[in-house]
Amino acid sequence: MKRIRILVVDDEPSVVDALKVILTDNGYEAAAALRGRDALELARRHQFDIAIVDLKLTDISGLALLPRIQEICPDVDGILITAYASADVRPDAAASGFAAVLAKPFSPRDLLDSLSGVLSQRRANSRAGDR
Repeated sequence: MKRIRILVVDDEPSVVDALKVILTDNGYEAAAALRGRDALELARRHQFDIAIVDLKLTDISGLALLPRIQEICPDVDGILITAYASADVRPDAAASGFAAVLAKPFSPRDLLDSLSGVLSQRRANSRAGDR
């Protein structure tokens, strides 16, 4: 079975490192970028299933980055992570293509539950498309 490939994009190295450990310890394949332009370069070189993207990056908004990643990897689903999670960001996140929003700080269980939900939705959509 193919391992799920996840792109993590956050400008805080400690967050990136923690997320990579959580993901790899739970059987996911993870790559990381600290800037949007680095994430786009990774997307050009590898196909990803999910992008976990911080809202506020140093070089681009996460809301602007996901659509650009999806131009390169059309099947990627996004999870927006943010310390600025208000009800206001959810409609913007959905409009930008994010399947979920996760407020910082979050626990490893919160992250894994969010991933599970996104992956379940992917499978449901895939089965519906096969009909």
